Amino acid sequence: MVPTPPKEACDFRFWGLFFGFAWTAEIHKPYNVEGVEGRSIELQCPITVPLTEVSMVLWFKDGAGIPLYRMARQPAHWSAPEVFGSRAKFNIDKSPASLLIKDLKRHDQGLYRCRIDFRTIQTQTYRYNLTVIVLPEQPVVLDRWGRLMNGTKLGPKEEGDDVVITCRVSGGRPQPSVRWLINGVIVDDQYEHTSGDIIENRLLWPTIQRSDLNSIFTCQTMNTRLVEAKETSYVLDMHLKPLSVRVIDPPGSVVADKRYEVSCESSGSRPNAIITWYKGKRQMRRTKDDILSHNRTLSSLSFSPSTEDDGKLLTCRAENPDVKGLFLETTWKMNVVCE
Repeated sequence: MVPTPPKEACDFRFWGLFFGFAWTAEIHKPYNVEGVEGRSIELQCPITVPLTEVSMVLWFKDGAGIPLYRMARQPAHWSAPEVFGSRAKFNIDKSPASLLIKDLKRHDQGLYRCRIDFRTIQTQTYRYNLTVIVLPEQPVVLDRWGRLMNGTKLGPKEEGDDVVITCRVSGGRPQPSVRWLINGVIVDDQYEHTSGDIIENRLLWPTIQRSDLNSIFTCQTMNTRLVEAKETSYVLDMHLKPLSVRVIDPPGSVVADKRYEVSCESSGSRPNAIITWYKGKRQMRRTKDDILSHNRTLSSLSFSPSTEDDGKLLTCRAENPDVKGLFLETTWKMNVVCE
């Protein structure tokens, strides 16, 4: 709803002679209003006397002498088909009376004048300078090589990587702002006009850490507060190396030629770690792995040591399956005794 221009906003009056008596018309300073393309807006034209005193209500645009909308006393409504047609309706049943314009078009922008002609009192006029806001297109995001990103996932990245992404926005009147937010916090509001009606904001977020996992990177654009900003968001996915690996309660000594089962647990890898066992440089095959919650993996090794294994190292290695070199390992020195 547009506020009613104050009466004290009159900047001049003119006098004339009409059918032998003097009358005045009050011209108000234009009241600046904004509407959004495709939405509705109401331009107020308050009627402060009984409708029986109203001769007609006329709406004009940009100084034209021919009205684009007319309401007579009956009331009978007429809307110029080449301007508003059925998109406009003057509502006298609400207070203040107002002209409802639906489905605003870009060409609806302009200076509007409402004139109320009364039977016995002076004519009143209200003016509005209507600006039609054209919303920008939905933001799109490009990767560091300028390729369009699809879906909602950013990555997967690795710890220490830089995030380099560009938000591109097309269209909009007035020119929209384009900014980056991470987890709802503005981190970059510097944008540039590249070509035509394209605005871009290139974000460099250096040296991401484990704590950045699942952070939400949002490109936001807006050119009016009348509607919510348009946004495109991506969730940061990361490959993470294991944080820990340990052999669980290894025995202090083992008896030669007797079968044992030892377990090794790893945590922190994303995706879950693959655990591999080695005796010296030889990989051990008799293992059983279980994927646990919270990025934990448990592996059990069944083996039967020999006297020759005394003093050798049994190694448990936890490795991220998707990234070569992201591993941790721990060793257990076997003390083999004879029964």
